[in-house]
Amino acid sequence: MIKIEYPSNINQAYYNEIANSKGKAFNGKSFEAYYNHHYKSKLGYELKEILCGDFEQLLAIKNTLGTKYTKDNSIKKFFNYDYSSSDKFKPLLSKLQPKISKFIQDNLSLHTCYYCNVELINTFEGIDKKTKNSFTLDHVIDKGTYPYLALSLYNFVPSCYVCNSKVKRTNSIDTLSPTNKDFDFKERVKFKTFLNNYNLLIENPNDIELWLIEDFSNKFDDYIQALNLNNRYKYHKDKVIEMIHKRKEYPDSRIEELSNLTQKTYEEVKHDLFGIYRGADLHKRPLSKLITDISQELKLL
Repeated sequence: MIKIEYPSNINQAYYNEIANSKGKAFNGKSFEAYYNHHYKSKLGYELKEILCGDFEQLLAIKNTLGTKYTKDNSIKKFFNYDYSSSDKFKPLLSKLQPKISKFIQDNLSLHTCYYCNVELINTFEGIDKKTKNSFTLDHVIDKGTYPYLALSLYNFVPSCYVCNSKVKRTNSIDTLSPTNKDFDFKERVKFKTFLNNYNLLIENPNDIELWLIEDFSNKFDDYIQALNLNNRYKYHKDKVIEMIHKRKEYPDSRIEELSNLTQKTYEEVKHDLFGIYRGADLHKRPLSKLITDISQELKLL
């Protein structure tokens, strides 16, 4: 739902983190050297293309190599960072999972789930004074089917447990990903209530509809369905009703009065009243896209 913004130097930093990793199974070689010796000729790509290629490049690699390595235990053991009790899939380098999670934690802005914008995935200080996180890393392109993309930076979406484990799981969202620089869900898809008159009596969730609607195309239909977003957001109709009631109490004239009274700008008063977040701050608060889109319906934006 929210596009991930990356720092400019993240590709090289991530590559250095993984490529220089060493383990007993590599016989003193780095991850990069082991790949070049055992897998480069097999896969036909430079390690950096696989680890740091942008999402469009990952799709190209996926389309070229296909599913021919789905059951290749050697590829799975090399690229899989999940510890497994099965000897078949036990990763050669078992410390990559915490290393990657820490890298994401240190380099990305983590506030709400990038898939749903409902749940928090923020970092926090544990009782041991170490920084903890509340996110899971979902693979947009299924790592079981395409194991050679299991460690690819732009295949990771920091997400909540609900999105990753209870809803999406291995469901396909086709070629769409918050890691893609062209991901335009925010602009193309809007929450809508379909109410023409907000002066109607609206007291409970059954009084309104709430749907994610994309104008003039159905590009994101599979994405919305795979993450079950429409059904999940029905629970938050109360937030919409609260905004409608508040809008009745605070028409433009009243907001202007409060602006003059408090010496705050008109926009600041609206933010205080309705909690509207826009642009780069959209991912910082749960339900911020819902609030922004409904604010547009209420002619607050």
